[in-house]
Parts: sequence; C-alpha cells; structure tokens
Amino acid sequence: MIWKFITFLVRKLEPEIAHQISLIALKLGFHPRLKRIEIPVKINNLHFTNFLGVAAGFDKNAQIIERIHYLNFGLTEVGTITPLPQYGNPKPRVFRLEKDKAIINRNGFNNLGMAQAIKKLKNYRKKFPVGSDFILGVNIGPNKDSNDRFNDYEILSKNLSEFADYLTINISSPNTPNLRDFHQTNNLKKVLISVKNGIAKSKSLDLQLPIFLKIAPDISKNDLKQIIETANENNISGLIISNTTVDRNKELQSDNLHETGGLSGIPLFNKSTNFLALASKIIKIKKYNLYLIAAGGVSDSKSAYAKILCGAHLVQLYSSMTFDGPLIAENILKGLLQLMNRDKISSIKDIRGIVDNPEDAMKIANNGLKDYLET
Repeated sequence: MIWKFITFLVRKLEPEIAHQISLIALKLGFHPRLKRIEIPVKINNLHFTNFLGVAAGFDKNAQIIERIHYLNFGLTEVGTITPLPQYGNPKPRVFRLEKDKAIINRNGFNNLGMAQAIKKLKNYRKKFPVGSDFILGVNIGPNKDSNDRFNDYEILSKNLSEFADYLTINISSPNTPNLRDFHQTNNLKKVLISVKNGIAKSKSLDLQLPIFLKIAPDISKNDLKQIIETANENNISGLIISNTTVDRNKELQSDNLHETGGLSGIPLFNKSTNFLALASKIIKIKKYNLYLIAAGGVSDSKSAYAKILCGAHLVQLYSSMTFDGPLIAENILKGLLQLMNRDKISSIKDIRGIVDNPEDAMKIANNGLKDYLET
C-alpha cells in the first residue's frame, strides 16, 4: 500500500521532475526488495530469468541498472545513448494523459552522452560481467545535429558493445528529425553495416552479439515486410515492436492529447500489438530465425499475456511504471503465472504466436484458452 501511495504523490509532480526523483530514490536504495519470480526465456545464447523488461527511456544514462534487479524484471535497456551529450528538445516535453493512462513525450534523445555512459557501464560490469543472469541491453541513436548519422551508429557500437548483452538500434523515435527515414531499405542496410563495423572494431570483438531493431508503429505493412527481409538477410536477432506513435486515438480524453511527440501507454496497445502479430506471422511463413520484443501499452498481466499470444518472446514496459509504481513487474509476473495455471500452460513458448490479432489475444487473456478454442 505504501508504494501505491508514494506513486500517487510523485505523480502530482511535473513529469520530468517526478522521473528524476524516481531515479534518485532508486539510486539511494529506496525501493521494494522482491523475491525473484522465474519465467525463463532463452534467445540464442541469452538466458532471461523472466521475460519482462524495462524499455529504453527510463534509465537513459545507465544510472540504476543494478537497482532494476530488485524490482523483479528479467532485463533492462539503457539509453537511448548518443555519441555526444544532448539536451534534447525544449521543456516542457513530457505530458501525462491521466485519464488515458498514457504519456506523450518529445524528449529528443536527451542524455549525457557516450563517455558518461561508459563510466557507469564499466562500474556496473565490475560487479555483474556480461553473461550475468540479469540481461542488459544498450540502446543507441545518433545526435540530432550529426553530420554523419551512420558514423554515429558505428562509433556507438564500437565503444558500447563490450558492455551489452544485446544492442538495440533505435531508428524509430519520432522526436529526432528524419530518424525514421532509416526504416527505408537502403538506409537501413547502411545502418546495419555501420553497427557491424563498429562491433568488429570493439574490444569485445563479439560478432555474435545479438542486435535488435526498434521500429515505429506508424510504418506501412509493406515497410514492415521489407524490414523483416533486411533483418533476416543481415543476421539481425530480431525486432522491438514498437516505439511510440505520432497517431492520436480518437478516444483519447485527456487535456494534453494535442501535444506533439510520441504517444505511449495503454492507447498504443492495439496498434503496436497488431504490428507485433503481423511480424510474427511473416516470420513464421518465411521460417526466419528472428525474435520479437514487444513494447507498447503493457499495463497488467493480461496485456503482457496478449503480447506473448501474438508472438512476443520478451515484453518491455515503461509508461505503466509511471502510473502503477515499482511493484508493476511483481504484479504482472504473479498474474501471468495465474493465467498460465488457469490455461494449463507449463511454458510460455507453448502459446507464443498462436493468435494473429490483439482482440483474440485479449479474449484468451480474459476468458481462458479453453473458452477461445471451443468458440
């Protein structure tokens, strides 16, 4: 109850101030200590204690990786990290949509830059080397005013890959001008070449380092097919579906709904999950060895279950922490175990990708797999 009350009080503050206070509290150890819940997942050589992770954007500067352990997540993703420090867009740039349990942000890759991130990552890796049982992803992106964004990706992968269990290429933030142009096949191929060149020049020389592409939910179905083809041809591990959307749901009720930026939270669920299901279907038909990390609108055990039913190997969240506080992972994992028990599921791989739309997935989450199969 105390954590709900604290979350309620923090939400009364301006969003960026509330976020900074949350980070400080975690750094100081003011957070619950939770017994680890295991729902194991394996992706290539990565072994995840559970499938649930914190999406990039929460810990931009790699300050609280160790503390995320205590909140019952199986992974976390730091960043987005740019080569040089970047203030981002003018404030205010983060807006809560309280009635919709959503957030609009136009941060613009605000972070302290690669050099500061390396200091934090070095300290973390002294305690928890690469390959530890808490998986760390490093999310990278170019500086807004860079003269050569392809070179930015190479510099970042060269210098940061040695600290990462996996690397995420961010080509999808709506708040960096023209970044989403990298979804186009020719540009995407150049990005992937740049990242692989960087890894080849890194201290770790880990050419098998898993690489994920974080994509936008606002691209066309044909664009998605082309991205999947390009990812497969270039031996990319998988996709993160999805980043925030620039679309605005007609059902939004909050006062801030017209602010520019990327929308996240519950209103993103259907759009991102439809794209997830489509990607899963394409990958199955093509028999590609690509993994899917689902993000967008995960707020409880049922929405997480739906993501898995639509093809997710891993699930990430961020916005729901703003509204539900530090017990969100604990509640989702316990709830999902109850859903699995109800549906007599021993492993989430047994239900992964068995439906191709969020509507059916939520029917199963709400009413059970047996009822769905009998209808």
